[in-house]
Amino acid sequence: MNYRCPNCQAELEPADQTLRCANGHSFDLSRDGYVNLMPAGRLSGGPAGDSPEMIRARRDFFDQGHYSPVMAAVAAMVGAVDAVLDAGCGEGSYLAMIEAPIRHGIDVSKPAVRLAGRRHRDDSWAVASSYRLPYADASFDTVVSVFAPRPYPELSRVLRPGGAIVTASPGPDHLATLRGLLYDEAHPHEDRPHVTEDGFGSPAARERVRFALHLDAADSLLLLKMTPYWWSATPEQQASLGPVDTTVDIWVARHDIR
Repeated sequence: MNYRCPNCQAELEPADQTLRCANGHSFDLSRDGYVNLMPAGRLSGGPAGDSPEMIRARRDFFDQGHYSPVMAAVAAMVGAVDAVLDAGCGEGSYLAMIEAPIRHGIDVSKPAVRLAGRRHRDDSWAVASSYRLPYADASFDTVVSVFAPRPYPELSRVLRPGGAIVTASPGPDHLATLRGLLYDEAHPHEDRPHVTEDGFGSPAARERVRFALHLDAADSLLLLKMTPYWWSATPEQQASLGPVDTTVDIWVARHDIR
């Protein structure tokens, strides 16, 4: 499976350590096992996606198995397929759990994709946006989106007939105790397990993954760093966070595209 040029949409062909299209656009393959396919001029002015600190915290947290039930549920919802894309792959842990001979991951965060490429050399990784996927139509059996933006028309464009989009989204109790430590009024997540966007309707299958986490101070800090709550936590809250008992509450769903 070849990538598509983000500038002109022509097919990219490998040549040594470079991908080139017929119109002369070229993209170097990194020694870390990924290619940067963000269109020129986009996301200027600063880094995109999660920071290296957040990505490293997520890898360290996942490596201890704290989210293994969630990863297993996502993999089970995908099942055994031929080709899968993780759109918003982060550092690659979710994609690595899925059974498929062809596995691709994209993310706008270069540090995340670099970390994924270094560990999972047999898979294909690219810095790219879910809103402009660098693939031809009907390339994948399943697209996975875990806590990531979901432009459903673009995700479904790259699906083969009978393909599916598998999503993971926070339930109302997700990390409630952690949120309560940071905010005076910690509102629950809106519980919308059956809703997609743009008229794509209710899921064909869904599962709620809910379990308790008992974390020491070090792992609590990793959890905070890997979430968007890190940005809103004060330096004092970051420094004083101790052991945390909280709840993981995630909806995993499959949306069949016909």
